[in-house]
Amino acid sequence: MGDKPRSPKTVSEGKKASHHQLRRLIFGTLAFLAAILLFGNAMSPKEFSAADETETAASETMTELLPTPSVSPTPTPTITPTPEPVEIRATITAVGDILMHKAVIDDGLTNPGEADPVYDFTPDFKYVSAIFKQSDMAFANFEGTLAGPPYSGFPSFSAPDEIADALYEAGFRIMGTANNHCIDKGLDGLIRTATVFREKGFIVIGTRPDTASPMDTIEDLNGIKVGFLNYTFETIGTESNRTINGIYLPKGAEDLVCSFNPYREASYETDLAAILARVDKLKSDGAEFICLSVHWGEEYNTKSVQWQRDVAQDLADGGVDLIIGHHPHVLEEAEVLTSSVTGKNTLVFYSLGNFLHNMNFGTLGTSGNAQDGVITRITLLKTDEGVRIELAEYIPTYVVRVPDGNFLTHYIVPVLKGLIEPEAFETSTEEMQASYDRIHKILGESTGTEQLPIVEAAY
Repeated sequence: MGDKPRSPKTVSEGKKASHHQLRRLIFGTLAFLAAILLFGNAMSPKEFSAADETETAASETMTELLPTPSVSPTPTPTITPTPEPVEIRATITAVGDILMHKAVIDDGLTNPGEADPVYDFTPDFKYVSAIFKQSDMAFANFEGTLAGPPYSGFPSFSAPDEIADALYEAGFRIMGTANNHCIDKGLDGLIRTATVFREKGFIVIGTRPDTASPMDTIEDLNGIKVGFLNYTFETIGTESNRTINGIYLPKGAEDLVCSFNPYREASYETDLAAILARVDKLKSDGAEFICLSVHWGEEYNTKSVQWQRDVAQDLADGGVDLIIGHHPHVLEEAEVLTSSVTGKNTLVFYSLGNFLHNMNFGTLGTSGNAQDGVITRITLLKTDEGVRIELAEYIPTYVVRVPDGNFLTHYIVPVLKGLIEPEAFETSTEEMQASYDRIHKILGESTGTEQLPIVEAAY
């Protein structure tokens, strides 16, 4: 009918026979390999071939009978790349006093004699605007008000709103409005000035229209967070009443203007503590570098006075990295200070001079110094060690006044370019050379340090 199933005894006996055959094969193979090792040199090539075939057959049989060993793959080592050092740069440009004298206001009028005046001040900046547009942040100090008509120049300034449009078009984005003429038109003028500049798209520092608005800012420049502040000095006043330019602060204005009194010791100590508290607040909010614009000093002095230098050192000790000064209406020296607290450098431009104005060679015995100014360009460098000034440059400028009928046209000219091509800037070699000599006499010795150089630039 078919094969009978094997009994358990028969299966067991089969297994024993199989194991016996395997042992015989293993022992036979080992004996054969030993014989090869002992007598291999005596064997002929033909005998070697036969032995190889026998060994190969034995090896294949053993491979089939023995389990395959498990081999773990060798892991590929992970290579961690060395990170490139961080290097980020940003540039800040700044200018001195923008003074809307009556002649400058009249220069911007485009429709003389008409009932509704129209102003355009953009031509005043056409020779220098590229400098500001190429920088990462451009700062200006507007000395006066936008209080509305009737417009007026010195001694109580109120300029047309169109100057804000021209400054924005020229590339400026931060406007400092704390200065000794900010309350020329009272509280309303102070508030309207801050309001108009904000409506025109500016970041306004130094004054504000209400107590809910900020008076300083932190701006991210290519990944470098820079804190900007603006302060003005006060006149001596009284123990109970503060004054700016000899005018008592209007009621409600004290909290809308950033100011300090350098003439009263008790007031100064309080004011300095408040300034440094704001510096600390900016840092706690993420600022990596602090730039403070300050209206200070004595008018028409081409050298800083002692109290300016004392304030500058206090600010350096308090963590301010860059100080931009204005108010004297002439250039003053630049200096690199060392903080007695941190040992870090602080760069100080005591006064950048006038930027836009109508002063002439003989103004108050200044012999041309009031006609000169500089644009400063600061290059910041951020590394793994922090943020510092890599380079400080100054670009000499001069306001060329060109007769135009009953008016004077005002052009801000880069002096070194004007020296090369005077006719292209509506000036003369003599005018440019005289301005350059005055500027170089004041700033030429301001070389800074090896770590923080101060150099002249043409554009």
